[in-house]
Amino acid sequence: MNILEQDLNLIYAAILKGGLRQYKFKNSNLRPFVQQPEGKKGAIFGFRSKEAMGVARGVVLTSEEALWENENSFTHWTPNVFRYGTYTDDRRLFVTGHKDQNLKQINTFMIDIDVKVGQSCSGQDIMDRSIDLGFLPTMILETPGGYQVYYVLENPWFISNASGYNSVKIARNVSNNLRRYFAEELPVDMGCNHFGIARIPRNDNILQYNSEMTYDMQTLIDWSFEYSSDNVIEIEKPKLYLVPKKSKQKNAAWVDQLLNNTQIEGDRGLLGRNSAIFTMALAYYSSGESLEDCYNDMDVFNSNLGNKALKDTEVRRAVESAYSGKYHQAEQEKIDLLIESWGSQKTSKALFSKRKGDSGYRSHPSTWYKFKKNRSERKYSHKHEWKADLLAFLKDKSYTYKPYFVTTKRELAEELKIPNRSLDKVLKEMQQEGRLFYSVKAGRGGGIRIATRNALVQTILNVKKEVQYAYVDAILSLFPVAGKVVNQLLKAHKISDKVCQQLDFGDLDTG
Repeated sequence: MNILEQDLNLIYAAILKGGLRQYKFKNSNLRPFVQQPEGKKGAIFGFRSKEAMGVARGVVLTSEEALWENENSFTHWTPNVFRYGTYTDDRRLFVTGHKDQNLKQINTFMIDIDVKVGQSCSGQDIMDRSIDLGFLPTMILETPGGYQVYYVLENPWFISNASGYNSVKIARNVSNNLRRYFAEELPVDMGCNHFGIARIPRNDNILQYNSEMTYDMQTLIDWSFEYSSDNVIEIEKPKLYLVPKKSKQKNAAWVDQLLNNTQIEGDRGLLGRNSAIFTMALAYYSSGESLEDCYNDMDVFNSNLGNKALKDTEVRRAVESAYSGKYHQAEQEKIDLLIESWGSQKTSKALFSKRKGDSGYRSHPSTWYKFKKNRSERKYSHKHEWKADLLAFLKDKSYTYKPYFVTTKRELAEELKIPNRSLDKVLKEMQQEGRLFYSVKAGRGGGIRIATRNALVQTILNVKKEVQYAYVDAILSLFPVAGKVVNQLLKAHKISDKVCQQLDFGDLDTG
């Protein structure tokens, strides 16, 4: 896939922000003869496959030159820089050191969009959500299971061990809120590590990259604080599994909820069986229980899962890892995610889930709920379905130098099988929502010009710099109501004032 003519090495440098040496300390093939020593820098990790990543079989990289030499051969890396990296075996095959306590600097936030079978999510959906946020992503990568979204910082956020790694906690709060925001509408994997391993940019996976879309950390902290305040009811809502400070974690309500749940299974985007066993084992460890007692309880829990049970070796590995001495206790963040997915409230909802062929379910003797029919079984469509149809239709009707589509309302209604009056309502609502913009020209040779918000944004971002403002003027002349979106984009994009040529879309040779 084309990466918009960007050099991968420049992308790596923009993300790493000087955290590595530019050239290898030894055996460099590129370092100039007069190059001065670069001093002490950090390390990152590279992995050649997801399977290798899963067993920590990788490469420690301490220079950008080493990364250049492996261009397009890695599938995963750690874009945030660690203080050191090392190997755990004499053959130098397996790596260690990519832990939060070893972070040297945070360069980027990553959001993993995990699209399951039957779900729908596109790059346009991510851009639409980003525009609503007010922060457009620096980069979007396509992955075998969805997308990864990068928000790169203007300057690295350096990590100190002061106040119990408070700088990591601040960054994790920002990362959590970014994920929560996107998860309101998109299938975000909430369980993956915030600052660890991610997909690496390659020639075949970069969907979008905008080098100027970098963000000041304080701006993101301020946004995160406001987002937390706006959602304070959900965040501070009392939960049964909160443990008094002096209580043992093993005796907490959440442990019983998980131990007694026989429905836990592995699923993309959710913390599953392994995470449940590991987290409960940490609660046992922090409460002073013996490894043997913990394993016995986890073995019973696993057996109760029936045909979804893990292999005994996986149970033992999880318990032994919890008792390795590397961890103090179960993290509240992981507890929250497990309970949200598999706690008693979630389980009770599952008891009333719709089975194939059912017309409804009964959750109370006096209350019936009716399930909606599939669209193919209905005579009429819902308004939100027409809106989705319209966006899907327009997606392939525009390109960078002509972001709008010209047609007539009659042709549009016939194409989408929408009644004329309903089409008028859909267009008006979607323009009010800021999802698309249109203008109508009456009379002979007239029609409707219509553009999605995403198409306008892509045009402004991707046209040549010397005509950028000219395109902005042309867009606003056709779609005056798009002014708010355009001004917001210009502010976020930090486009500098410059002399631009006059431009009219009507004068362009668009083929």
